[in-house]
Formats: sequence, C-alpha cells, structure tokens
Amino acid sequence: MALASTEKVVLGSIAFAIFWVLAVFPTVSFLPIGRTAGSLLGAMLMVVFGVVSPDQAYAAIDLPILGLLFGTMVVSIYLERADMFKYLGMMLSWKSKGAKDLLCRICLISAISSALFTNDTSHTTIVKFPHFQ
Repeated sequence: MALASTEKVVLGSIAFAIFWVLAVFPTVSFLPIGRTAGSLLGAMLMVVFGVVSPDQAYAAIDLPILGLLFGTMVVSIYLERADMFKYLGMMLSWKSKGAKDLLCRICLISAISSALFTNDTSHTTIVKFPHFQ
C-alpha cells in the first residue's frame, strides 16, 4: 500500500481534528451540534477533502451493526421511560454491603449480559445503571 500524499495527510488531520473537538466537547458554545453531527461532519470532510473516495466511505459503513445499535438505543430509551433501570438499580443496591459489593454486582450483571447479548447491546444498556437513586 502506497503512502498518502502530504496534502491528503494534512487535510485528513484537519478533518479529524474538527471531529475530535466536536466529539470531546459536544456543546461548544459557538457550534452546539453534538457528537453525532460532529461524526457526520468529520466523515463528510474526509470525502470533500478527497482523503477517501465516496465509494470507499460507503464501503466502510457496516449497516447491520448500525441497525443493531439503533435498535438497541430505541429499546433502551423505552426501557428508561418505563423506569426499568430505576427498578434494576434498586434491585442491585438491595441489601448491598457497600461500594465494593455494588461494584461486584454491576460487574456480574455486565458479564452475564455480555455472555447473552453482543457487547454493544449490553454496554449500551448497562451504561444506564449509574442513573439510579
């Protein structure tokens, strides 16, 4: 594989820097577009700058994984609206003997869900647990 030209490296680095700023600081006061829009902007700049061709960019998209993540996030939002995470949080903290015990319980639930589901699904769902009271 040949090395990219200096121009492509510089333009790709600029696109990545713009994406990085928007991903790390999603609510920049002068441009509050968020992480998702920052990701799309970075990908668009890579194509506009000619770092990757439109065909290469399209080939890099894994639609089944995006569909799985979208479906998981939709289900996660409905579970949150139904207070399932609050209920699970209360169940996890019931008769807990302190922080170490609670951490062990969360690790156990995470391990079991990772064994039953894909890591993306279980992590998207488990991330909701710190919000319980």
